Amino acid sequence: MSVIEDFKSYSKWLMRLLALIQSIMPGEWPTSCLIQDGDTFDFIVVGGGSAGAIVASRLSEVHHWKVLLIEAGGDPPLASVVPSLFGYLPNTEYDWKYKTYFHEGIGEAHNDRMQTLPRGKMLGGCSSMNFMAYVRGKPEDYDRWGRVAPGWSWRKSLQYFKKLEDFRDPEVMNNPNNARLHSRDGPVTVTRPKVNSFFQDVFDVVLGAFQEIGLKRILEINGPELGGVTSPHFNHDCGRRISTAEAYLKHSKNRRNLCIAKYTKAIKIIIDERTKTARGVKVILKSNETLNVFAKKEVIVSAGSFNSPKLLMLSGIGPKEELKKLNIKVIADLPVGKNLMDHIVANIILQGKKGVHYKTQMKYALKEINAFPNPTITGYFNVHNETLSQPQFQFFTMYVAANASLVPIVCKLALNYNDELCDSVQEANLHRELHLVLVIMLHPLSKGRVTLKSKNHFDDPVIDQGVLTVEDDIDLLADAAKYVARLENTSYFKRVNGRVANIKVAGCKGLKFKSDEYWKCYVKNTVSTFMHSVGSCSMGPDRVVDEKLKVHGINCLRVVDASVMPGTPSANTNVPTMMIGEQAADQIKAHYS
Repeated sequence: MSVIEDFKSYSKWLMRLLALIQSIMPGEWPTSCLIQDGDTFDFIVVGGGSAGAIVASRLSEVHHWKVLLIEAGGDPPLASVVPSLFGYLPNTEYDWKYKTYFHEGIGEAHNDRMQTLPRGKMLGGCSSMNFMAYVRGKPEDYDRWGRVAPGWSWRKSLQYFKKLEDFRDPEVMNNPNNARLHSRDGPVTVTRPKVNSFFQDVFDVVLGAFQEIGLKRILEINGPELGGVTSPHFNHDCGRRISTAEAYLKHSKNRRNLCIAKYTKAIKIIIDERTKTARGVKVILKSNETLNVFAKKEVIVSAGSFNSPKLLMLSGIGPKEELKKLNIKVIADLPVGKNLMDHIVANIILQGKKGVHYKTQMKYALKEINAFPNPTITGYFNVHNETLSQPQFQFFTMYVAANASLVPIVCKLALNYNDELCDSVQEANLHRELHLVLVIMLHPLSKGRVTLKSKNHFDDPVIDQGVLTVEDDIDLLADAAKYVARLENTSYFKRVNGRVANIKVAGCKGLKFKSDEYWKCYVKNTVSTFMHSVGSCSMGPDRVVDEKLKVHGINCLRVVDASVMPGTPSANTNVPTMMIGEQAADQIKAHYS
């Protein structure tokens, strides 16, 4: 049996074991309420993810409002709760299992030019299965939003970042320049776990190397500096992931005015075509029974950057040319599904010293199972214009000791790279440690779109990320790869005879290694998205929703999730999505006060 098959078998066994343990533990999540055809609520929230869970919880603080939260999945499993086990969740029942395909000539090192797009299908959504990095972005991100959608400036957004966070890093909070940007009053715990001596040595080596190529060491990634390198903060505490299910729904579960319908999928928004008013939602239960539920005040769609546009289009809200092709009656002609954006990633691999075996790393990693069992650092940099008001690139590093059995698993299963590339990575790792640098383009020009495969709600949406379809993105990403490759000339890597690994990449044979042509070929064919999709229902006067997140031309209907972002933030998107949920809840409360 191969390593891949062993891992798949072990993963299934582990998930069954964790499910069994969870089944005999006292219930900690909200119970699922029973809904019946014709039930009426004040608000219906579709999707209990990073934003939807917050909106439902905050609205239910008004005790005379009845709130229904519709969630297609169930409770987060223990593999979600325990921070280090998140890698076991993709391609399980807790994942929507979506895919995207790169355009011809792009992503050729991926099998079938395909990348999987894990999306959380459980309470907490993607906040229950993501990397847990707590990153907010930079002021200019939100000031740009505010220029197309008044009310979303940095000054306003910071108010809601502070409302949601419980920032528990004393080093940061004791520094006045940083403490003013944070709060201890919110429900979302933010920590920076202490690491063992082995991981600390790796930290110091990598931090030192980045400092040598010109990056300043900074106190935190969410501080006032535009660029620099540091260790990240995470959404976990006391051995638990702090998802929106944990931070909000768990603490709202005893509210009698909050009904959470699990394993319930929204398939259509009920709209009065005469008055252009959303009246409710058609849903399908786990039993396959279909029923209608109604909202006196509003329907709030928080199903994410793929499922929110899908639901709107199935309901007759979208580009008329697309809807007419599928014989869907057009209620509102809006650019739903367009303007899809994502962060773009090139993985740069450096070989380090010989001799540190993977078993040594695993010995320490098992002690960190309640945190994040890999020494990682993060930061921002620009490659061309140091005076830019937004960073061009973010990065995370990962460390893999020599001869790691994990390499083919991550390479083939998680990233879907072909055998040629994965075998060459494994060969590079055979006797030497690897330092992986995930180089993340934050504001690519390339855009994609979400469309419908058919009018059947069982069909997945068609997701075209449009990755590297603009030539300037290829050039800039190649320049970033060259910038990071300079790490091989720093003191540590020179001392241990380290180097950039010469990985075999489809389409790059015959090119001089590390030449300009090579790096363009490398990034073009090994590229991935960072699964930070936004913008498919973006806000703006000529887009899908207004600055209050109300759908243009439709009464009593809002979209509240990452799909409304008019541009990519300089950050992992989970925390900005939480911020959107907090601000939207206040907007709704103010409207009905």
